[in-house]
Amino acid sequence: MKVYVASSWRNEVYPEVVEVLRQAGHEVYDFRHQGSSGWNPAEMTSSKLFSFLDHPRVQSIFQRDMEALVASDAVVCVLPCGRSAHLELGYGIGAGKRTVLLWHDGDAPDIMHKAVDAIVFEVSEIPGALEGGQ
Repeated sequence: MKVYVASSWRNEVYPEVVEVLRQAGHEVYDFRHQGSSGWNPAEMTSSKLFSFLDHPRVQSIFQRDMEALVASDAVVCVLPCGRSAHLELGYGIGAGKRTVLLWHDGDAPDIMHKAVDAIVFEVSEIPGALEGGQ
């Protein structure tokens, strides 16, 4: 199964999720290791970002991520994360892909979390949730 993992650049659990999914035999898109773009989102301020969205490097990153998202069979969202990951998860839900949310203690529940196929609490539970178990 092709899996798109949506999360934050700063999420410390993200690498473990990618590794567990690969060990389970899934093809995983890893946005952190798709080649250097020369753009670091952690260095962007809002005013710079909005003027930077049309920059060729940003367009390239967006295109690469969207191609992987569209080609995926499933989307795993790893909390805590930001707006981009939630947009990616929402795309997955709307496109009818299998969706899994890895819950992070300390995050406030949201009624829209009801839209995902499965909510799990441990990284080790993700492969089973992708197959339809929970």
